[in-house]
Amino acid sequence: MKLIARFLALPAAAFLVSCHPPTQAVPAPNVADARSVLGFLGAYGRHDLDGMMKYLDDEAVFLGTAGSLSKPQIRDFFQSSFRKHPRLRVEVGSLKEVQGAVHAVVKVETEAIWTDTWIFELRSHKIHRYSLASVRR
Repeated sequence: MKLIARFLALPAAAFLVSCHPPTQAVPAPNVADARSVLGFLGAYGRHDLDGMMKYLDDEAVFLGTAGSLSKPQIRDFFQSSFRKHPRLRVEVGSLKEVQGAVHAVVKVETEAIWTDTWIFELRSHKIHRYSLASVRR
């Protein structure tokens, strides 16, 4: 009886595996888009405000819980943040594309440490709109 069970187990396992669709790979972002997102986040980590701004298009907005910030307001926010947190550190994790937007896992360390997924929508390889996944939930 054990021999029959072993004999049948292999074909049954093969059948079950064939019924499951293959795991789909998460698409990598467009290289130019990824370069823009990484450039923006790298400049953020270096406290390079001008460097950050060059990756935003003229109509860029940040969507947050308090509403949206325009490009000049984004600049003011980060300028204030750099003054308030002079030892701010940024660590970028994985990047993936989800429904045309680049999702970047970002860890920010100030007096506290928090990690969130930043969602970037790009236009002509410039950041047009971005938000945090925690805000969109």
